[in-house]
This record gives sequence, structure tokens and C-alpha cells, in this order.
Amino acid sequence: MQSFSKSVILSFLLMCFTFNTLNVKAENEIQKQNQRKSRLENPASDTIKVNELFELGYQFINGPSDSLLFYFEKALKIIQNNLVEIEENEGSNRELITTYRNFEIRALIEFGIEYFYKNEYSKAIGYFNNALEVAKVVGNSVLISECMSEIGIVYKNQGDYNQALNYYNQALKLAKQSTDTSWIASCQINIGNVYKEKGFLNIAQKHYLEALKIMETLGENRRIAACYQNIGDIYNKQLDYDKALEYFNKSLELASEENDKVRQISIYLNTGDVHIKTGQYKTARSFLQKAILLYDETGYQHERDFCNILMGNSWLNEGDHYKAIEYYEKALEISQLKNDKTSIAEIEGNLGQTYFYLQDYQKALELFTSSLETAEGNGSLELMIKAKSNISNIYKILNQPHLALQYFREYSLLKDSLFNAEKYKAIKEMEVKYESEKNEQQLDFLTEKNEIQDLKLSRRNRMLFALIAIIALLILVGFLLRKQNLLKSKHNAIELEQRLLRSQMNPHFIFNSLIAIQSYIYKKEPVAAGDYLAKFAELVRLILENSRVEYVSLKKEIETLENYLELQSLRFEKKFDFSVELLNNIEPENTMLPPMFAQPFIENAIEHGLRHKPGKGNLKLVYSVIKNCCIKITIEDDGIGREKAGEIKKREQHRSLALDITKERLTILSKKHKYKFLLKIIDLKDESGQPSGTKVEIMLPYKLI
Repeated sequence: MQSFSKSVILSFLLMCFTFNTLNVKAENEIQKQNQRKSRLENPASDTIKVNELFELGYQFINGPSDSLLFYFEKALKIIQNNLVEIEENEGSNRELITTYRNFEIRALIEFGIEYFYKNEYSKAIGYFNNALEVAKVVGNSVLISECMSEIGIVYKNQGDYNQALNYYNQALKLAKQSTDTSWIASCQINIGNVYKEKGFLNIAQKHYLEALKIMETLGENRRIAACYQNIGDIYNKQLDYDKALEYFNKSLELASEENDKVRQISIYLNTGDVHIKTGQYKTARSFLQKAILLYDETGYQHERDFCNILMGNSWLNEGDHYKAIEYYEKALEISQLKNDKTSIAEIEGNLGQTYFYLQDYQKALELFTSSLETAEGNGSLELMIKAKSNISNIYKILNQPHLALQYFREYSLLKDSLFNAEKYKAIKEMEVKYESEKNEQQLDFLTEKNEIQDLKLSRRNRMLFALIAIIALLILVGFLLRKQNLLKSKHNAIELEQRLLRSQMNPHFIFNSLIAIQSYIYKKEPVAAGDYLAKFAELVRLILENSRVEYVSLKKEIETLENYLELQSLRFEKKFDFSVELLNNIEPENTMLPPMFAQPFIENAIEHGLRHKPGKGNLKLVYSVIKNCCIKITIEDDGIGREKAGEIKKREQHRSLALDITKERLTILSKKHKYKFLLKIIDLKDESGQPSGTKVEIMLPYKLI
């Protein structure tokens, strides 16, 4: 009983202490508010009052927006009244004028930012331009830079990327004249955002990583969160969704710590977008609902059209077309109000796709055409490609093959111009470079710390540690050099593989094959068209599969080449016959060889030898085993010969890369397998000594399964 009484007393005392502590905190907060109110009612000077109003306004930086504007409006009235009064006194106090002008610039910028987040872009840019004019009068390069950056942000969100980039570059140039590295990094982020929207992802990533290095040094979590989010968006655009979510989560963690609700909204939208692309529509909508709650809480509307687009996408993918139309139309209304041309083109394309699914083809065509016109005016290649592809499909359904083919060709040309397989690799390389530099900085810091400690040791110990350090460094350098050589060799092999694949996936061959197949369709020969289409699909599959492995079976290699030869024969209207022979009891199922050695020479034989022959030509492909150690590949044609083909190529300014690529492959394989591979090209002549074709012989090692 006595123990119980003690515990009750202790609990009571603890409650009293907690209550008193809360009372003290509440009283302190009330006292601060009273002091601030007293300073506002009886300020020592108007400059103090303006600072107090700014401080009160900044309490609502995360909303509600109207509260922030209320305090800045009061501050701006005081500022402008004082400027009028000073100017009436013939501007006697220049220092005080500069102080109030700087106040005025800050207030105008904050007005612009708030109206920007309300999607009232015309008001926002008006305030930013006013602030810029005042900053030029004051001659403050940092404030001029900030005003130009804010104007660039408005143009960027309206889809006018060239204008935005112009202002951003001017802002960065002025920022570099100051010592404010934080602002320099912010300008880098803004420039990266424009390049990201223009599709130049490697350039955008370069700017983000440069900004991130500065921000991590300064420990500015808000801007670090911005860098993480933008890097995540790069990975999202490259379809690396796991990496994108990793960076979005890192950004959200920092934004939550900083109570940065604007950043949180943007990350929720990005995360929702990733989940839509991965088919997790309910999860996506849960993140989008979080963004909507913050929109309602803060009163901001920035990117709310994007939120509605994503909602529409989720419902469209789930098959609720009318729900999708409802959200797309909401998004279109917002985008039109702020004149965001990129979003308008995207939304019109999405609405067109929805009406296409509803089989309202005329409505869909109208929307796709409008989307294309907007995208062309804005220079958005991705949206132009999508619109042209959709228009081609509709004309095909409406039985207008001429228009369908016209838009398909335009779509293909645009897609080729956009294709760049090196972009993603460049982004990866820059990220690795950044991590490497960061680790080197940490290593330098630890080295300096060890050197300070070494000073306290005896000379003998210092010499010993120095010797160990040198040996370790030499070992590390040797290891890194070896690793670098291995990576370089691997990189060269991958690049060669890509070049080989591109040489086989010749766009002219693919396009002409499809046109030939299409001609069968128009001639109403569905069996022939279906047969060749199947061969074309099988050829593409085999080429992609074979290009990823070191060895393939001879049977699979012959199957690929026969498909290729049949399609080439179709393309050139039976211009040549071909045959494939196996000698010396070679077993195609059990014989393995490096893939796709013969194809470049077969292509050369057709393109430059048989194609220009007056009559019908012949091409023979022979595989044979030599002394059970290697396989001999012979490609023989009876075309016009290399000399005449060279003259034609010179007139056409054409250069074949097949020989160069094959020599590089042979060099790499020779080093790897320590066996000298052979390549021999023979010019054939008839009895009169005239060119009668070309023979290519390749000697390769092979293995049995």
C-alpha cells in the first residue's frame, strides 16, 4: 500500500511538472507574439516594421497563400509610402532609398511566387518584371539574377523553353559574379529542368549533379531534395522505375523534414506517375489524393493540371474512359488558363486516345491534329511523334492508306531523329563520376586527418606509415588501372556489339521490307503478306537474340541468314538466287560459332554486287570444318565485282562499315581466345580476265555442344 502511495505521488508530481513546463512554453510564445505586436504598433522605425511583416508573412510560406500575401501587401504599402516621401525630399538619403528599394524587390518577388503557385502566370510575370526593373535601378546583380530566374520559371511552365533558357543563362552568368554558391546551384537546377523537358537528359543530369555537389557541401536540404527529385525524374523518363522511386523517396524524406509542402506535392505527383506506368493504379491514386489534400490545404494550384492528367491516365488504363475524359477536361481547362502549350498538347493527345478507344474516330482525329499543331509550335518532338503515329492509325482505320502512309513516314523520320542510345549510358557515367569524386573528397579528408595524427608520432613510425601508404597507393593504382582497362575493353565490346546490331537493323532495309510487305496487302495477297511478315518478325527476333550472346548454334545462324536473304530477295524483286551448303559432315545442331559474321558481307554482296548486275545473280554461302579445329565460312557472289562497286559507291558517297566492324570483332576475339582469326577477300574473274564477282573467306574457331 505504501509503495502504491509513493507511485501516485510521483505521478502527480510528474504531471505538475509537465503542466508547468507547457505553461512556461505557452507563456513564452504569447510573450513573443505580444512583443512582435508591440513592435508593429510602436516601431522604432519603418524598416523594423517591414522586417517584422516579412517575418510574419514567411510563417505562411507553405500556405495558406492569402495569409502570406496579406502581410506582404501591408509591408509593400509602407515601403512605397516611404519611397514617395524620400523622393519628395529630393532623395537626400541615398542609403535609405537603397534599403527600401531592396525591400520593394523582395516583396514584388514574393508576390510573383505566390501568384505563380496559384497558376496566375500573367500576374506573376508582371510582378517579376516590376522587380527586375527596380533591381536594375539599384544595380544589384544578385537580385537581377533572381528576377531573371523567376521570369524563366514562368516561361518554362508555359512550355516556352527557349525563352526560359535565355533568362536562366543570364541569371547564371550574373550569379557566377557573386560568391553565393547556393544561388549558382539553384540556377544550375533551373537550367537542368529546361533541358530535361526538351529531352536532352544527359545535359540536364550534368547540371543537376553539379548543383547537388554544391548543396551537399552547404547542407541545404530543401535544394538537395530538389536535386534528388529531378534526378529521379530523369530515371523515370528512362523507364528505370526502381531507381526513380529510390530518388523520389530520398527527396520526400528531406521535404517532410523541412515541411516543404510544395515539394511534397510535386513528389507525390512523380510517385503517382511511376505507379501508373507500372500498372499500380490504386496505389498511384492514393499518392495523387495526398497531393490534392495539400493543394486544398495550401491554396496553391501549381501542377494541378498534371495531377488531373495522371488521374485521367490511371482511369484510362483501367478502362473507365468517361472518368478519364472528366479528369482530362479538368486538366485542359487549367493548362489553357496558364497557356502551358506542352501540357495542352499532351492532354489533347490523351483525350484523342480515349475517344479512339470509344471508336469516335472523327473526334479522336480532331484532337490528335490539334495536339500535333500545338506540339509543332512548341517544338516537342515526343508529342509530335505520338500524334503522327496516332493520326496514321486513324487514317488506316478510315481506309485512307495514302494519308496513313504519309503520317507513318513522318512518324518514322521523327522517331529516328530522337533515337540516341548513348543518352542513358552518359547519365549512368556521370552518376558514377560524381560518386567517385565524392569518395575521393572523403578519402582526402581522412588522409589529412591521419597526417595530423602522424605528426605526434616518432620519426621512425612516420617513415613506416609513409612507406606502407606508398605501397598501398601503388597497389590501389595498379588495381584501378587494371580495372579501368577491363572496363574499357568491355565498353569497346559493347559499343562494337551495338554498331554491329545497327548495321544489321539497317533502317533502309527495314523500311523497304515493310513497304514490300505492304504492297502484298494492297494487292490483296494476304497469304504472301502474312508469310513475309512472319519472316520479318522472326528475323528481328533472331537478330536481337543472337547479338546478345557470344556463341550460337550453326542451325540458328543459318535460320537467321535464310530469313534475311528471303526478305532481301523480296525487296529486290527476285533479283538473285541464293543457296546455303554444309560440307565435311558438319553438324549444324551441335556446332557453335560466334554469331553474325557472314551477314555484313552478304549485305555488301547484295547491295553493291548483285543489285547493279544487269541480269539475275547468284549468292552462295558455304560452311565447312577444317581439321576439326576451325570452321570456314565462304560467301561467294557473281556480281559486278569490287572495282565497279567501288566506283558506284564513290558516286553515291556511300561508305560500308561491314569490313571495319568485322576486323574489330576479329581483333577482340583473337585477344580473348588467343587464336588468330583470318579474313580473306578474293576478286573473282572470268576467262577473259573481267570481274565476275567476289569471294569472302572467314576462318573461325568453333566448339561443339
